[in-house]
This record gives sequence, C-alpha cells and structure tokens, in this order.
Amino acid sequence: MARPTAADLGLNLSADAQQRVDWSNWTLPPYNRWAFQHVQELTRTTRVSRSPQFTELVHEPQELGGLEFTAVTGDISSIDDMLDDTWTDGFLVMHRGKVVTEQYFNDMQPDTLHLLMSCSKSLTSAAVGIAVEEGSLELARDITDYLPELGGSGFSGATVQQALDMQVGIKFDEDYENLDGEWRDLEVATCWRPPGKDYRGPLNMLDYMRGLQADGEHGRDFHYQSVLTDAVGLCLERAVGRRFVDYFCDKVWHPLGAEHDLVSIVDDAGYPIFEGGFNCSLRDFARFAGMICNGGSVEDKRIVPAAWIDESRFASDELTAVFGRSEYAEMMPGHAYHNKWWIRDTRRGVMMALGIHGQTLFVDPERELAIAKFSSQPDHVNPGMTLDQFHAFEAIAEHLS
Repeated sequence: MARPTAADLGLNLSADAQQRVDWSNWTLPPYNRWAFQHVQELTRTTRVSRSPQFTELVHEPQELGGLEFTAVTGDISSIDDMLDDTWTDGFLVMHRGKVVTEQYFNDMQPDTLHLLMSCSKSLTSAAVGIAVEEGSLELARDITDYLPELGGSGFSGATVQQALDMQVGIKFDEDYENLDGEWRDLEVATCWRPPGKDYRGPLNMLDYMRGLQADGEHGRDFHYQSVLTDAVGLCLERAVGRRFVDYFCDKVWHPLGAEHDLVSIVDDAGYPIFEGGFNCSLRDFARFAGMICNGGSVEDKRIVPAAWIDESRFASDELTAVFGRSEYAEMMPGHAYHNKWWIRDTRRGVMMALGIHGQTLFVDPERELAIAKFSSQPDHVNPGMTLDQFHAFEAIAEHLS
C-alpha cells in the first residue's frame, strides 16, 4: 500500500483534488495523515491555555528500536517495525519519570497538536475525579439530576457512574463499519463533519442526546458508546458551575505544567467534544500519562486524587464479568473498563486510554512506565495493530524493569 505523508496532503486549493483535505473527508484515509495534526484548520475549536511555567522533561535516552516481541501473527517483530507498521506519528516512553525515547514521524513536530480521539475520555475522567473529591459531582446520582433536559430520553434512570463505565441502556450503534449507525449522526451533531443535504437533526450534543431512546437495562451490559462521555462531561459542567475548558485548565492543565495549549472541537452550542475532540502535543500527552502513573501527582504536587486513580486501575469481579460478556471480550480477554479507562491487567492495574486510528496511552504504575503514541492508521480499528502495540509496550516494560 502506498503510504502518503502529511507533506503530500493539505488544504492547498492548487493541490490535486485527490490530495486536498476538507471538512467532509478529513477523518478518512489518506487525508487523516495530515488532518489529525491540523484539526484547528478544519473545525471550530476552543482552547485550554498552556501552563505559565511548564514542567521540564528530563531525557535519559535508551535504544529501544531493536527490542523484539512476538506479533499477533506469531512472527518476531521489533519496536521499530511496530512503529512503522502502525502508522505512527509520535512516540514517547517515560520510565521512572524520565524520557527514554521521543520520536516523530509523518512531519509531526514537538509543538504539533495531534487529535487524541477517544483518549479524550480519559482526560475528561481526570477532571471528574477531582470534582468527585471536591464534593461537586455525585456519581450515584442520575444523569437527569444534572441534565433535566434528558428527562424522557433513554438516559432516564441512568447514573453518572453507569455512563462512566459504558453501562447505559440506550440505542446507539458505534460499529464503525455501519455507516448508518447512530455514531454517524453524532459526528454531525458534534460538528465533526458537515450535515448532508437531507440532514434535519440537531447540531449540538445535548439536543442530540434528547432524541436517544432506551434499549435495555442500565447497569447490566458494557456497550462502548462515545455519546455517554459527552453526557458525563455536561454533567460535570453543571455540577461545578463552570465551563469545562476553564475548570480543566485550572485543575489539570496548568498544574500539570503543560508546555502547549490543548484545543477541543466544539459543537454549535460551544460544548467541547468530551468523547474524542481533544488535541495536544505528544509531550503533554506523555506528561498527563506520567502524572497518572505517579498516582495523580507531578513531583510533590497533587493534581488528580490518588483514590480516583486507584479506583480506576482495578476492576471489580463484576466489572470484569460484564466486560467478558461484551463484544470486546474476544479481542481483549480478561480486560475491563472503568471510569473511562481500559484496564489491561486487572490484577496489576495496568491502564490504557485508547482512541481509534491508533491513539494510545499505556500506564503501568507498578513498573513506573508511561507510553504515549499518536498515529494516523487508515482503519478505525485494526485488531492486529492494536494488539501488536500492546505486546510491544509490554516488551518495553519488561526490558526497562
């Protein structure tokens, strides 16, 4: 397969039509190779400003490229092979708080803001944990206590915790192969892509959620439905009485010592897209992972409650069983999902933030390892690439520990 790079694509009207990126095609291959690094040029966004004094990263480089692991095919692969095979844009590994490798591909630079996709959910979770500790947000309360506009919708009777764990019984199909699924209309409602000529639906997430119908019992099954994170984000805004971007800036981004701004796609009502619209630099993505790895602190400064991270790292038997009945169980046996984090190892508390097209955070607190990876893979989800990334990260963990 010929692999175009970001340098081959863009908004330039003088470019060949097959190389031109626009609002209608930016999430599709090959255009995503350029677009995931230029979201602000394609969509409406809001900004979380960088820290007035960013935290310097300490580099202690190690050669990891030749490190080998067994790929899902059974073949022996290497870290360098994995980075190439999985369409990597940026890759950073931190061990014991120090950067051991930082690499950029596909024209990405240290100050480039890259789309996080669904890793945005885990950043949203950090703000939720802070609000819970402050007493502003109560997870056992119904979503409609915070968003009465959703009364009579499929959200009625569902709690904030159930939305955090993807256990709300609503009719919402997120099968990316189904182009008639509800996820496609959510893309329009959240202003990811333009409405078609026959679209008459809402253009903001709250109005869109009002139209979702019930489908099953709340709290019984795990179904990955991104719209639930948008509901959580809106509940958070109502609970703290502030715009998310301001709250996140004060509570997370500035204390983290972020080197660059974070920007988010917004809908027509100005709501940030909590489930997948955030963009940041690779270094700040890794700073966030390192903070989570360090129990919610940067040096001696507490940011996210340690209790929230511990709660999110370890799944109950019930959460593991629910995940084991889901459509993800075959690809990810023994995993769980809790508080917007994927749990790779439920015994050791290895956590992951995952986004389509290959966005990944891998956090192993026991081994003091945090890995951040940006990608622009052509497929929404490629199980082979996803699992090879996991195996490569675990090989790095074994090697460094």
